[in-house]
Amino acid sequence: MAAANRRVVREAVVQTVFECEFRGIAEGWLAIFEKNISEFGVNFEKDFAESLLENSFNNFRESKEWVERLAPEWPFSKIAKLDAAVLLVGLVELKFLAKQFDIPPKVTLNEFVEIAKNYGDDSDRKFVNGVLSSAQKELEFKI
Repeated sequence: MAAANRRVVREAVVQTVFECEFRGIAEGWLAIFEKNISEFGVNFEKDFAESLLENSFNNFRESKEWVERLAPEWPFSKIAKLDAAVLLVGLVELKFLAKQFDIPPKVTLNEFVEIAKNYGDDSDRKFVNGVLSSAQKELEFKI
């Protein structure tokens, strides 16, 4: 599957997490994801999409705590909801999907920094890069 299609999946999952958080939706995220992914109009790797989506929601609390620990000067409630969604999904890919789908950590960092850049500004990109880089270093240390 083309790397570009994985980017579309990443963006659709980020949009889904953002929408569910913004609207306070605890259930029904699969239907929201399907609506979001359909807007891109591409074929995508279903296993990757399902894993990223399910892990993002099933590990939401753990990922949120991880963000709070990696960026202690930024309480989670003060992080822009879109940046938070990018971080949460990026952390899930780093921690739970990298080995399963043979995704180098550098690719994950680059992809989510690009998503942050596309939806935010330079400070958003730098913040996401800093937190995900710290997470990558922490994960490498534990291996």
